[in-house]
Amino acid sequence: MLVERIMTSPAKTLTEEHTIEDALNLMSANAFRHIPIVDKDARLVGIISDRDIKLTLPSVLSDEDPDFTLNVPISRIMRKRVTYCHPMDFVEEIALDFYHYSIGAIPVLRDDRVIGIVTQKDMLNTYIELTGMTEPGSIIEIDIEDRTGVIYDIGKVFKELNIRIISISVYRNKGKKGYKTILLRVQAMNPRKAIDLLKDRGFTVLEPSQMGQ
Repeated sequence: MLVERIMTSPAKTLTEEHTIEDALNLMSANAFRHIPIVDKDARLVGIISDRDIKLTLPSVLSDEDPDFTLNVPISRIMRKRVTYCHPMDFVEEIALDFYHYSIGAIPVLRDDRVIGIVTQKDMLNTYIELTGMTEPGSIIEIDIEDRTGVIYDIGKVFKELNIRIISISVYRNKGKKGYKTILLRVQAMNPRKAIDLLKDRGFTVLEPSQMGQ
């Protein structure tokens, strides 16, 4: 899946000359937590989050800097080292950036200009969509040997029962070398027949973690 499919575009932005108060007002009015900071040509120069602002607010009450107010330019607290992506990047690739760097949002650039933004919420919504959780059905987990053709063999079972597979996810089995766990979401409120047939065909089926959602 491409970033351009899930990004929010156009992104709300501010410039370095805008104030912390401007950022607070923009976040409050639009119910988001991150704002890319751009120059006059819409080129990315930084990013600010609600957390950055919260960390700064105590200094407003501090005697250490009596001149510090919400009218201070964003440039004083924005982060200048920003992870960014391109609209044609794959969502699966930028997911690693969210994971490794523990960031809340990634600006999207085309020709060095900010055209959108991807947030953790966008990534969560994408995960829910990919796993088919918005459709009614049941979850079946199967512990399988990591071999060629195993998903085809599993698919034949569901074809035989005329049960539609909504989504398939594959996870590494950390406890068994050479094995993986396949998580299926199927269009069946009671998957017992499928579970029994899978077991008859030699598959190790873990009981569904959720039935009939």
